[in-house]
Amino acid sequence: MDRRELLKIMAMTLGGSVALPESVFAKIGEPFDPTELTFFTPLQREQVAALAEAIIPKTETPGAIEAGVPGWIEVILKDCYLPEDQKIITAGLADLAKRCQDRHGKSIDKLTPAEQVTFLTEADQEARSGKLKAEQEGQLQRETFLQQFKELAKFTYVNSEIGATQAFEFHMTPGKWVASMPLEPGQKAYSY
Repeated sequence: MDRRELLKIMAMTLGGSVALPESVFAKIGEPFDPTELTFFTPLQREQVAALAEAIIPKTETPGAIEAGVPGWIEVILKDCYLPEDQKIITAGLADLAKRCQDRHGKSIDKLTPAEQVTFLTEADQEARSGKLKAEQEGQLQRETFLQQFKELAKFTYVNSEIGATQAFEFHMTPGKWVASMPLEPGQKAYSY
């Protein structure tokens, strides 16, 4: 299976298009080293943690913070993303922080979970409509900040040990399609 095929399968698994650099797949297999957390400022690190947890909150399964998603996002951005893609994330964090402060008078981590969902949904819809308008005018647009951030959060979560063992039950797909693959009732399984 070539890398493009793997990316397509990951896209279907994650429920959207995956625009991650190929080097991310190699990086995610390495042990996590907290000393590599040098890309974000402390404030950006707090924002990333709040956003990741808003996207994948702790429920009956661990959330993004417990799975180490914020740290992996930082390492992957630093080591695998091109400077122009890193800028989308850092500029997006700054813009989102400003909009949250303007609308709510506080940072996103100070909002209630319901307020976070409402705020992020509105911000995502605004960004998508702006992207669609630009594309209709013939301008090629990159993925928006929130689209890229959600992809990173989902990717790092499902590939974390916690995500693969506590939130889901990972099963390596056999070399061929097996229509009668056994699943337990209510089992949250995924494979690629």
